[in-house]
Amino acid sequence: MYYYGIPRKRGFTLIEILMSLVVFGLVMAAAGGAFFGIYNDWRRQRNYVECIENARWAMEFMGNEVRQGGNVVVGSESWGAESVDRLQFELPPGGAPNRVRYFRGNNGAFGPTRTLYRKSGAGLGPPVDRQELANFIVDNPNFNWDAAVGVLTIELTVRPRPSDPEGRDNRNYTLRTQVRPRNQ
Repeated sequence: MYYYGIPRKRGFTLIEILMSLVVFGLVMAAAGGAFFGIYNDWRRQRNYVECIENARWAMEFMGNEVRQGGNVVVGSESWGAESVDRLQFELPPGGAPNRVRYFRGNNGAFGPTRTLYRKSGAGLGPPVDRQELANFIVDNPNFNWDAAVGVLTIELTVRPRPSDPEGRDNRNYTLRTQVRPRNQ
């Protein structure tokens, strides 16, 4: 085609450009949705793994420390009007012991309920100067001391989001170990 003797170049019409932009936008939206879905699943799985690794490390640490200790006491402790369940033992037993105590917070002076703490010293006064051992705790740890056989059972249940209800995307993980203190 010629327009006043000059060859006319064919181009895209406005409608063709708009249609190609719509198709491109739909393809990018689908790809972005898939990418963000995969990223969210990866992030959720990473949170589960970190939660379980944290709990396994805490269980291993407590088990090793209790194994070296003696004079195990399981019960509750009061500080003022507040109380909390705790595990206490001595390292080394006898002589001038260093007492070690594990306890879960109570949302008061003992700290947040989703956290497991460790405190050590010759005289274990108030729950200040404590060390955070594990977090994401759901409703325990349970410390059960069977004095007849000299075995301590420690049970720890964790959940990635302990304040949210348990569900498909927020499952409980329970770890349990039995420890026999060598110096009991």
